[in-house]
Order: sequence, then structure tokens, then C-alpha cells
Amino acid sequence: GVWCTAPVDVFFPGANPVEPDNAVLLPDGPARFVPRGIEGAPDLLVEVLSPSNRGHDLLTKHALYARAGVREYWLVDPEARTIEMLALDRDAFHLAVAASGDETPVSPLFGTLPLTAAALFADIDA
Repeated sequence: GVWCTAPVDVFFPGANPVEPDNAVLLPDGPARFVPRGIEGAPDLLVEVLSPSNRGHDLLTKHALYARAGVREYWLVDPEARTIEMLALDRDAFHLAVAASGDETPVSPLFGTLPLTAAALFADIDA
């Protein structure tokens, strides 16, 4: 698959383009790279929450991504130092994993990540 980071626009039918922090497209997934960005639902979208975008990511993008068929949606919260992995079930996201501290997140799509939540946030105050 392909991992890409912002800035990249993602286009869903009937919606304004969005710019997630990270997107993953698997070889057999429905999303495709086109000259203007990504069309269709990436297999994974990741948003890093900040005070300025928190509501938009938790409400607006959450609903849009579920309707569009994104298989997994990760919310990374640097303030709380947590990672929430939401998995699509029919047309709604459900919390699959919430990890913090020394917990190692296990993604429904990708399996066990190679680091703990604490390791992910280790350099945040450096």
C-alpha cells in the first residue's frame, strides 16, 4: 500500500474535499490517486487532534468518513497522549482500540503497531 501525509486532498462524492493528516491506500482498496489528490475512500485516515480542529475531526470528518466507507479512522490526541482506532461496521465507526501509556495499539487492519502509545508521544515535549 501507500502511506501519504498532508497536504493531500481527499475527494468523496457529494462532499467538499478534506485534508487528513495521513492516509493509507491498500492495493485492492477503492481509493485512487489522481492529479488533484485521492478520489474515493482510503483504507485508513489518521487525524491528529488539536484545539483548533478537534470538533471538526470528531464530528464532521467522523461522519463523512463513515458515510464514504473509510475502513479505519485513527484519532491521535497529543494532549491526552492517546490513540483511538475506529473501525467501520456497516455505515458507522465503532471504537476498536484505545491505547495510552505502555499499551501497544493493535489495528484491526494492520495488526500490532511496532511501538507503544508512550513511544509515539515520547518526543512531544523535547
